[in-house]
Amino acid sequence: PDAAIDFFTRAMRFSPLDPEMFRMQAGVALSHLLAGRFDAASSWAEQSFREAPTFLAVVAIIAASRALAGRTEQARTAVEHLRKLDPTFRISSLDGWIPIRRPEHLACFATGLRQAGLPE
Repeated sequence: PDAAIDFFTRAMRFSPLDPEMFRMQAGVALSHLLAGRFDAASSWAEQSFREAPTFLAVVAIIAASRALAGRTEQARTAVEHLRKLDPTFRISSLDGWIPIRRPEHLACFATGLRQAGLPE
C-alpha cells in the first residue's frame, strides 16, 4: 500500500488540476485502508467524495474505513448512500468489482463494509 500511496501522491503533484483527481485521492484512501490506517483512509476518501459524490468506489471506501475506525453510525450513513447509488451492490460482488489482488486486503475491505451494514 505504501508504494501505491507514493505513486498516487506523485501523480497528484505532477497534475494538480487533473479532472480525475478524485480517482487519485480514492487510490490513496484505499491504500491507507489496506494498510490499516483507517482515519487517514477516511480523510482521503472524503476529499475524493467532495469532488465526486456519486463515485461508488469512494463511497465504499468511506463506509469501510469509518466502520473499521469504530465510527459505526457514520459508516452506516455511507452505506445508505452507497445503496442509493447502486441498490444491487453487495459484499459478494466485491471480488469482481474492485481490483484487489491480495486476499487479506479484500477481506479487510469486506470486513469494513460488513461492519458498516452492507448486505452479503
